[in-house]
Amino acid sequence: MKIRDQFLPPVTDAFHILGLESRLVISDEIVRDAYREAGKQVHPDAGGGEGEFATLREAFAIVSSPSRRLKHWLELRGTPGDVRGIIDTALMDLFSEVGAVTQQAETVIRKRDEAKSALVRAMLEGETQLCREAVERTIAKVETSIANECAAFPTYESAQDPDVEAASKTARNLAFLEKWRTGLRGCFSRLV
Repeated sequence: MKIRDQFLPPVTDAFHILGLESRLVISDEIVRDAYREAGKQVHPDAGGGEGEFATLREAFAIVSSPSRRLKHWLELRGTPGDVRGIIDTALMDLFSEVGAVTQQAETVIRKRDEAKSALVRAMLEGETQLCREAVERTIAKVETSIANECAAFPTYESAQDPDVEAASKTARNLAFLEKWRTGLRGCFSRLV
């Protein structure tokens, strides 16, 4: 046992709760299937308790998020990384685009909300459609960046001692990207 392990509280293994192997490279489908199967056992309607089901939901949230999965995977190895900080400079251009598209979407949404007649709303439809397309393109760029960051997972997973600094940077970048994706998806749903 390492000295520092004596002072760290035990970490609940989200992978184990879902009945999964502790891996970084795992498909969304496998995670969802594991959640459904485990839910059949611990859901309150199946005789489980609220606490058990809440624990299962949290485990699902951790494993289904690449940034949280990476951070948790590191914690399980006794090497928690620091995910606080700024994003990688390579993502700054994308951050600017996300901000501009979000601002554009909020402007169109506000115009639609303030429209007093069906005619005004109809006149805004062209602008709304262009905005939806811009949001979709930006979501695709964010998804590509998420996939690019996740491409490092096999390297971390296969390493005897993963580079904690690099993994922390990846987790931090992923956390920002996931937040941007959520915000953009929210804008898109309000534009529909």
